[in-house]
Amino acid sequence: MKDPVSRRSFLAGACGLFVLSGVQALPASANSAVKKLSNGKLSVQLSKIDALAQVGGSVRIGIVKGNPVAVTRTGTSSYIAYSLRCPHQGIPVKKTETGWRCEEHGSEFEPDGDLILGPATTRLPRIPMRVSRGIATVG
Repeated sequence: MKDPVSRRSFLAGACGLFVLSGVQALPASANSAVKKLSNGKLSVQLSKIDALAQVGGSVRIGIVKGNPVAVTRTGTSSYIAYSLRCPHQGIPVKKTETGWRCEEHGSEFEPDGDLILGPATTRLPRIPMRVSRGIATVG
């Protein structure tokens, strides 16, 4: 007869499967390049985020004022930040190979948040961002 599995063993195994499944990578907010500031904004060391090494690269960086936020590199030294809540009904969008997608109603967005396909009627809302010496302050 097998020994019963302890709750600790079960949870450790379940966590291991989750990590190995690769369902969704940890957001960049877990990266040491992103820091939450006391005023609720995020400080991002742009050069330390691999996804932003190329123009067109985009990555979820964390939460600002309760909203999931992403940054996209739009030029050699230009970036934009935007909310990852679908403008249709506020559902958080997920990263895809070609941009972002609302899994609730199917709206699709470019890597920079521009609208591709509705029912949303506008791009993902921009979030204020200031860049100085390679550090972005988002929010």
